[in-house]
Amino acid sequence: MNTLKKYSLGLFMSKNGSLKKWNESGLLSRELAPYFKLAEEFKEIYIFSYGQAEDKKYQKILPQNIKILTRPFFLPFRFYKYLGPIWHFKSILKANILKTNQMRGAETALFAKTLNPKAKLVIRTGYTQSLFDSQAGQLNPYTLKLEAKAYQKCDLALVTSQGDREYLIKKYKISENKIKIIANYIDTDIFKPLPEISKYQDHLVFVGRVGDLQKNILNLLEALSGTGLTLDIIGSSKNNEKIARKAEIENISVNFLGNLPNEELSQVLNRYPIFILPSLYEGMPKSLLEAMACGLAVIATDVPGSREIVKPNQTGLLSDTSPESLEKNISRLFTDKDLRIKLGQAARNFVIQNFSLSTEIQKEISLYSKLIS
Repeated sequence: MNTLKKYSLGLFMSKNGSLKKWNESGLLSRELAPYFKLAEEFKEIYIFSYGQAEDKKYQKILPQNIKILTRPFFLPFRFYKYLGPIWHFKSILKANILKTNQMRGAETALFAKTLNPKAKLVIRTGYTQSLFDSQAGQLNPYTLKLEAKAYQKCDLALVTSQGDREYLIKKYKISENKIKIIANYIDTDIFKPLPEISKYQDHLVFVGRVGDLQKNILNLLEALSGTGLTLDIIGSSKNNEKIARKAEIENISVNFLGNLPNEELSQVLNRYPIFILPSLYEGMPKSLLEAMACGLAVIATDVPGSREIVKPNQTGLLSDTSPESLEKNISRLFTDKDLRIKLGQAARNFVIQNFSLSTEIQKEISLYSKLIS
């Protein structure tokens, strides 16, 4: 018998997050996929959104037992993060588990816990905010305070990588039994090789926010200088003009493809022989996992998160963050088709075995069952 069927789960979206924003960034289906699975296990799921009435239109694509709770038109989002749980008080009381989507937004879940102290608080993060901020040289004392409080008050913490788990245990003296790894999951029935799609011969692809210095795009452009290769960029960018100028200086062809719906991304990725992620630091990069699930040969940098996924010369290639190292691996893969095929096949098998949606959701369900039993 399903031990969760009489219980309800409340999901708190990231600060100022909404289903509309997920949709505009092409991430709606990706972000909702686990909750379609969880809806089969729970009595009800409440999604606490910062969106307003426009978010209600997404109700029709959800199972009947998933309810979208939105921000009233008269309440600014900076107040909603505290007043929202009061506005949705009845739903807060019904929730047996209160879960965050990221650390930004955890304030709302913490306040909801004070309104419903019987509920179990689950702090889930796709990446560790203080670790990212520190690596970017922008560490905010408020983030440290929020993380410390969240991990002190929670009943369970979920992170996506061993590196994040070790960091948090050491920094906040968290019990090892309290913090578990649930990897970023990939729907390997959607993200899969499509051999009927012809591949480009001289293009490689990057997926992510190219405006972030973290992504190290300028060094990638230097690495591509003189290769005759074209870089296609999928994702949002605040610095397209800066990147375009750099590409012109380096005499490189760059295409900005913008955001794509997640359900279309697999077909687009299958056009490419190589995916590259040249980041200076990462959490557990989902774009890298999606490319690997599609059977692409991948190049990533030897940084925490990425190195947990890419095993050198087995599931991909690792570079350092310099243009010289990136260029060496790019040239190696483009000149060795057999190696590309070998790495791509191994990469997909690795994702199926370690990051499939069905496997990771079952781990999460098991943790919830133990938490409220």
